Order: sequence, then C-alpha cells, then structure tokens
Amino acid sequence: MAALEPHYMTILKKVLADRFVRFLPPLLGNANPADQEAKQLSRAFSAFVLHKLLDISPDVAAASVVDDFNDKGIDAIHYHAPTETLYLLQTKLKASEQFRQDDALPFCEGIRLLLKPDFTAFNGNVQSRKAEIEGALDACCHIKLVVPYTGDGVSQTASDALQALLDDEDLDEERLVKQIDYYTATEIVRDLLAERAYRPVHTDIELQKCAKVENPRTTYYGIVRLADLVALHQTHGKALYERNIRYFLGSSRSDVNKAIKTTLHDNPASFFYLNNGVTAVCDDIQPKGKNPSNGLRKLKVRSLSIINGAQTVASAAEFVRQNPGRGIDDAKVMLTLIKASADSQFGKDVTKARNHQNPVQLANFASLDENQEKLRQEIAHLGFDYYYRPEDLAAGTNAITLDEALRSLALQQNDPRFAVWLKSEPARLANPDSAEYQALFNDSLPGVALVNAVLCYRAIRALVVGYEQNAPARSQERLIYRHGNHAIAAVMMKRLRNRIGAAAAIDAAMIPALISQPLDQLRQQTVDLGRQRLLLEGPLAYFRNQGNVAAFLADLMEAHFALTADPVIAQLRNIQSAADAYPRMRLIDYLSSRAQQL
Repeated sequence: MAALEPHYMTILKKVLADRFVRFLPPLLGNANPADQEAKQLSRAFSAFVLHKLLDISPDVAAASVVDDFNDKGIDAIHYHAPTETLYLLQTKLKASEQFRQDDALPFCEGIRLLLKPDFTAFNGNVQSRKAEIEGALDACCHIKLVVPYTGDGVSQTASDALQALLDDEDLDEERLVKQIDYYTATEIVRDLLAERAYRPVHTDIELQKCAKVENPRTTYYGIVRLADLVALHQTHGKALYERNIRYFLGSSRSDVNKAIKTTLHDNPASFFYLNNGVTAVCDDIQPKGKNPSNGLRKLKVRSLSIINGAQTVASAAEFVRQNPGRGIDDAKVMLTLIKASADSQFGKDVTKARNHQNPVQLANFASLDENQEKLRQEIAHLGFDYYYRPEDLAAGTNAITLDEALRSLALQQNDPRFAVWLKSEPARLANPDSAEYQALFNDSLPGVALVNAVLCYRAIRALVVGYEQNAPARSQERLIYRHGNHAIAAVMMKRLRNRIGAAAAIDAAMIPALISQPLDQLRQQTVDLGRQRLLLEGPLAYFRNQGNVAAFLADLMEAHFALTADPVIAQLRNIQSAADAYPRMRLIDYLSSRAQQL
C-alpha cells in the first residue's frame, strides 16, 4: 500500500484546517504552538474520516473526537444510530510512517477499558461524554474498529496486536465486528476527488413516439420536449454534459448557437425539423408508465450524460433565461438514449463518432481522458478552475485552459522538439491519441504541478512579451523574442522544476521577482546567440526547424547554466545515436539536469 502522495497530503491538511478544526473540542493538554497545530490536524483527520464514512456533517463528526495528548489510543467515538453501530477510531496522519505496533497497542488497551467499562484512565474528552458513551454501548448492535492512516501500510506486529484483540474470548463481546476497517491513501484520494466531481444525473425522461433497440446495445429513441431538457440543464448544469467534448460555447462565439436561439424566437414549432437532435448515454434505463392519450413513455434514467447536443440544450437554456416571457413548449428534438457507461470504451467511441459529424478540434477529445477530469478535481481543491473542455466561461487569473496546460507542460520537457511543435504543430500535442499528449498528461501528473507550471509559464510569457514590445520596431532582436519565445521559456522552466514539483501551489505574486533577474540574463544570452546563428535565415524559419532548435537550446543552456568549463559536455557533443529518442538527447538531458534551481 503506497503512502499518501505529498500533493494530496497538502490538499487533505487544507481541508482539515478549513473545515474541521474549528469544530473540535478544546485541547486539554499543554504543548507549544507548533505541536498544537499538528495535533489539531491529526484530530481533525478523525472527524474527516467519520464525515466521509457515515455522511455526517463536519461539526457532528468533530464532536465525536476524543483525541488529545492522553487519549488511551482511541481518537474518536461515534454512535451511528441508523445502523446501531458504535465506531471506534485510531488515526495516524503521518505520510512517511506505517501504522505500527506502538500505535495499535494503546488502541487495544483503550478498547478493553471502554468495554469493561472503566472510564477512570481516559481523558476529560471521554469522561465528559461518559453518559452518552454508556448509552451507545447499551444501544449498539455492532462495534466497529476503524484505522485510518496516511502512511504506506500496517506493520505485521500492529496487525497481530489488533487481531489478538478481536480473537480474545475473555472480552466476551460478540458485537465486536471481527474485521478492522482500514481507511487508506486510496480512500482519502477517492473521497477528496469526489468532493469536486459532478454529481450523477438521475432523472425521468418522457419520450413521444418512443421506440427501442435491444441489440447490440439497449437504446431508446423518440421525441422529447426541449423544455424538459432545459429544465435538466437548469437543475444539473455541467453535470449534464460530463462526458461531452465541449461545454456551452456561448451564442456570441457560435453561429449555430445564434441560429438555435433565432428559431426558438421566430418559429419554435419548426425546431424539430431544423435540429440534428441530442444523443445521451446512461448507466441504466428502466421503462415506467405510458400515457395512452398522448403516447408519452416515461423512462427512469441513471447517470445521464449528453454527449452530443450540448450546444442545443444550453443555447435553449440561455434563450429561456434571456426571454422569460416567451415559452418554448412547441419546440421538440429527437433524443437518442443509449445504455452505455460514459466511461466505457463504447461510450467514448459513440462520443467520438457522434461529434465527428460536426466541426471539432482534436483537442476537444481530451474530454474523454479520465485523467483530465481527475486533474480538474484536484485543481479545484487549490482554488483554480481547470477548463479542459472548450467553453465560454474560461476567463480570469484562476482559470486554466487546456491550451495553457499543454504549453506549460511541453516547455518542461527535455525533448527540444516540443518547443518546435508548439510553434509549428500544436495540434500534435493536443491529440489525446498521440504519444506527445500522453507524455505530457501521464497518469502520475499531480494537479498542483500543472497549476505551478501554468503560473510559471504565465510569468515568463508576460516578461518575454514585454521584451518584445520594448525592442526596436522591425529589429532582429524583436523577432528573436517573438519567435524564440519557446526556447527562452524552455530554458527558464528547467530552473523552476523544484518549484513546479512542490506539494503546494506557488504564490503567483512572487514569481516575477523570483525570475526577473535570471530571465533578463537569459534574454540577453538568447539575443547574443541568435545574432551569431541567424545569419542566413530569419527567426521564424530558424525556430521552426528541429535541428536548429536542438543545437540552439544546447548552447543556450550551456551558457545560462554556466557550464562552459564542464568537461562532460565536450564528450557528449560528439555522441549522437539513431537510437536516441530525440536529437542530441544525451547532451540535452545532461544540460537539463544541471539547471540551477531558483
């Protein structure tokens, strides 16, 4: 079992501090402020686990915490009346440590005392709840032990100690559930991300002229009132389009969306004939009642996701919002409802096929990459909005777009071809099926690393644009800044790798001061090197050539990282192999590894 990764530990501690600490019972023991802060987070972890396991409010969960500097190993006691279960928790909020025997033994001792019951050895948090706990012990049908931890497992000696407790016949307690519940890093990550996930859409849908196809996939199709789909949009928002490749692009940006609104305004009864219809997938469809008078069939649908037709529904919703006095009751659309999980390969194939019929960019299909949604959920915990689907609302300093993410991650790569592809073939990086895209968005990429990369790239980009604007008009220097901007950013991003890889988000306000002096030095080195190299061709052509850029980056890194006297470099310059993944790989990898960190 892997320990909780540092970036998730940062998110967890922020959630604990923001949401649970203020509800905890006062600390009874004395400690210096640093120890108290750590202890409060440890106590809050017990409340977090109860909140997630039992779906109780943070204040109720926190009130169940008895953890203190003398707690006899029991950190939380909670009676869950709906299941008549008494929960006893011993938690460990230390990512680098296993749950060990010296954690388990006090827990076992505390449970033995509680079951006697003997409250004399417990701290004031337990004794103040004596009547409540005695009542729970009398009322409960089950006593369940829960061990939440953030480390990399449970030691064998700890497991043996807990098992010995469960097997102890002298306890004479048949209500003790004979299996420990462990709440690990896997469950922590699952529950943190779930907080930012879109809730599944479960609803009833009425179809007119309803027909059904059984094989190879259960599919219902028929005519639906557009107003019914608008109502779903108003209730569920983006959750209704979780697996669509695009959210609403806005009527100001789309002629199609303008036309939809015009039809609703002028002739809603003709909408059915002028629209391609809507396609949705869902996890389950169950037929309900049928109205003989109007031919409407009601269907119970679970986990509904519109995968084609988001612009139709959202444009109609916008029209309704902007025209409260006008009804759209006469507007109808064809709805195809396919029983297929949106996460399944079939669901993805349907989404691709249905959307290829309209003009889309390859980057739109990044929405089908589950990793993008995981990143969005992580990033939301950091106070940023990640828009990996095109939509109208992606604006502001806390909004991060897929294009920004692609550029920021590409410029961290050692491979010099990424700097060229950004200029000449950006679609190559945005294609989810390409090796380049998969190198950028690998499964281990933390959301905080993406945020930090974007913040650093933004600061670098802003300064380089300033260099270009301040350079003499139509000068070679200005053109070097304009067309060599990716080379400059690629070198500077390598000096920020430690900052980007930190477990917490960077303060964006401090980045310009951090990089301004070294970036100014890099700027001058880039211009000097450019003047030497750009004798026979212009900057645009030069920086679109992979061989040119690989050589340029190698020389620029050698100068900027102050490695001209490094004897290894001379050896590596003479080594080139057709087996290398990219030009001058060994030299560039070595130079990149020697970047002084800011």
